[in-house]
Amino acid sequence: MVDKLFATQNFSSAEIVLIGSVSLLTFIPECIILSQSYAIQSLSSRIEDRTQYYHYLLVGLALTLLLLTPLLGSMLAFSAFFLQLVADATPVDTASLLFFRLRLLGCFFQCLIFCLRGFYAAHRNNRIFFTVIATTLILHMLLAQVLLTGAGLFPPLGIQGIGLSYAIAMFFGLIIYAEQLWRDFRFLPPSLPRFNRLFSLLKVSIPLTFHGLVDHFGTTLIFTTTASTFGLLPLASLHLVSSIQGISPGAGFGLTALTEVSKARAKSLKAANQIGFTILCIGALFLGGIGFISSFYAKAILWISASENAALREASLPLLQIILLTLCLHVGCQIILKILQALDHTVASVTINLCAIYGFRVPLLLLLGTIPKSTVMSVMYILTAEKCLKLSAMLIYWRTVAQKHASPIDIRTTARAAA
Repeated sequence: MVDKLFATQNFSSAEIVLIGSVSLLTFIPECIILSQSYAIQSLSSRIEDRTQYYHYLLVGLALTLLLLTPLLGSMLAFSAFFLQLVADATPVDTASLLFFRLRLLGCFFQCLIFCLRGFYAAHRNNRIFFTVIATTLILHMLLAQVLLTGAGLFPPLGIQGIGLSYAIAMFFGLIIYAEQLWRDFRFLPPSLPRFNRLFSLLKVSIPLTFHGLVDHFGTTLIFTTTASTFGLLPLASLHLVSSIQGISPGAGFGLTALTEVSKARAKSLKAANQIGFTILCIGALFLGGIGFISSFYAKAILWISASENAALREASLPLLQIILLTLCLHVGCQIILKILQALDHTVASVTINLCAIYGFRVPLLLLLGTIPKSTVMSVMYILTAEKCLKLSAMLIYWRTVAQKHASPIDIRTTARAAA
């Protein structure tokens, strides 16, 4: 969101599209490592033997380095190809390519942060979580302002300055986590993990990785369809409002559910269901209420986000109002997905999500060009209906299956993870 705020204040719609395209590309490695992070969080939360405290973290970090090297390397080598793969309208001049490469460097640091975040979230150390968020956000904003326009000894770097500030901010966030880990090592020395920890981690993370990548392809299709059907300005407005939606803390409630339900699941299925239901209600109602109230101030939010671009504000207003009014659905889907994963129903949860995407969203998006008088608002209506469908299906599954019993495979998996 910080990148797009600076872009709307200083650049045209082309740069907003560039930042959106880069975000969609960097989300691919982020998605893979987020799956590792969720697996580290879920499995580490069930370990009670302090001699095995760091096992899943160490395995996850090694696997992360192994996966990131070829993936980020290929994006660095073929930057222009990957950018235009998302949308033909994405600029690929020298400054744009350098911005992309700097974001890839920041992505590398952020992926390592994801692994450490999952480990500390499993042990309820939220202090460092918020410390890193605050530090990286403030540092990114300050450096972006200095490097973008130039100040003192720093020449104006334009869009490249935003990419450089992001990379520096993520590096400092990683340093904070690394320093905390080093201090923890001094008080509780790590032991080498057994090889079976790798298989346990892969067993949890592979379905999540597959789900994340296939889900992300469906998300990318939203923007590519909008670009080909409606043009550059609607695409820029869709990128802008999706960023505003992204700053809602629904993922925080989802991460809380993953930790707390996983901990309770190792002891009692009934307690795990009760905790999950409580987190779902609080998260969806609280953030849904904030979204409803914020919808009355959508114009003010857009003025802050794009004060220098009246056309972009006008195109984005109805989209943002729908985003805010349906925030409870978005947050509810985020939370219940993590609840089902914590209850060892990962395959079922990702199956429901992907069926909603490829059985409902994708076919309708592909038909948009053939529907008379369709606009970018049609995209929002499709996404809203999909969220309703997905949330309803997951609630029905949770009530009829996941809350009543665990399969023998799930019971054995939980027992081994606890052991």
